[in-house]
Amino acid sequence: MKPSVGKFFLAAIASGALLAGAAVAQINPSVTPAVGPLSKQTMSRLLLTDVAREGKRIVAVGDRGYIVYSDNDGESWQRAKTPPGLALLNSVYFSDANTVWAVGHDSVILKSSDQGKEWTQAYSSAKDQRPLMDILFVDANHGFAVGAYGAFLETLDAGKSWTLRKVIPSAAKPKLVVKSVRGGRNAGAEVDDESEKSVDEDKHLNAIIKLSGSKLFIAGEAGTMLLSNDTGKTWERVVSPYKGSYFGAMLANDGGVLALGLRGNVFRAQDSSLTAWTPVVTNTKASMMGATKLADGAIILSGLSGTLLMSRDNGRTFAPIESGTIKPLAATVQGKGATLLVVGETGARDVALAAVPASAASPGAALPGVALPGAAAKP
Repeated sequence: MKPSVGKFFLAAIASGALLAGAAVAQINPSVTPAVGPLSKQTMSRLLLTDVAREGKRIVAVGDRGYIVYSDNDGESWQRAKTPPGLALLNSVYFSDANTVWAVGHDSVILKSSDQGKEWTQAYSSAKDQRPLMDILFVDANHGFAVGAYGAFLETLDAGKSWTLRKVIPSAAKPKLVVKSVRGGRNAGAEVDDESEKSVDEDKHLNAIIKLSGSKLFIAGEAGTMLLSNDTGKTWERVVSPYKGSYFGAMLANDGGVLALGLRGNVFRAQDSSLTAWTPVVTNTKASMMGATKLADGAIILSGLSGTLLMSRDNGRTFAPIESGTIKPLAATVQGKGATLLVVGETGARDVALAAVPASAASPGAALPGVALPGAAAKP
């Protein structure tokens, strides 16, 4: 039950597009109802980072601890009852029909047992306070949360207790390289800073998904890819096809695996062995932040500059969807009828679920966030 992942702020920051003034423009939760209905104007000013759907219930999370929910495809929204003093929330996830989880800054993990109406704090760490980016449960009791600086938390008792673990395998320190900058054997030599640094074992872990059988996959900062073959007991590094950061991952219906990230870079592995990755043509330089799989198997990617992409062949090819905005889009779920419900910098909105015809994407008709065909995405 993991249809969507969104890494809104992280992708924007890493892309050099810090959403200037966006946080300032957002509504302070203290001036809106603590719980209950929210006006359309209020919803349009909320900075939402992720959304999940289970049946009729849609739950979205965002800046300053906002959690909102809807039972009518986003026509109207209610503010959920949450603990006070929450910071940015990054991800929301249904582990079953009634249980919802949310994670965010200050190492916070929230739990709801009534489809997102009321929330309690399941975990936080005053000492650690690393932002958590994603959460996954493989059964009712066994779950994981991942986040910044290698954060990895595991529960075996449905969130009653959490154990902090180190899962990024150690790597050998590279050899020291000395550059000679002027005459002599080592005269005027300087140390190559990048070579001197030991391999960073505290990379941000941005997404965790379940693959086939007992396999789990983590994607993260600077090409970090990790695979577990035993439901999270042990982890090994995966050779990444890309050294930039990944913000999301998705298991396709045919067993293929997608990893998405900076500057429109998307890669596809044929199966859960993750031994061979193929670059996917996206024709965009916009960083990808969210991946959603619809009921019919279609995959939707969302990202900066209002970018929406759709695949109906399990992620092998993508076509653009006109979003009607150039604002960053964090995540999507199925909306009413043939629509998507999209969340991002301007709250929640509907977008028609239809790929742009090829003629509309011809030279001279570029779409928001989508480069013209033939334009190569920067690595």
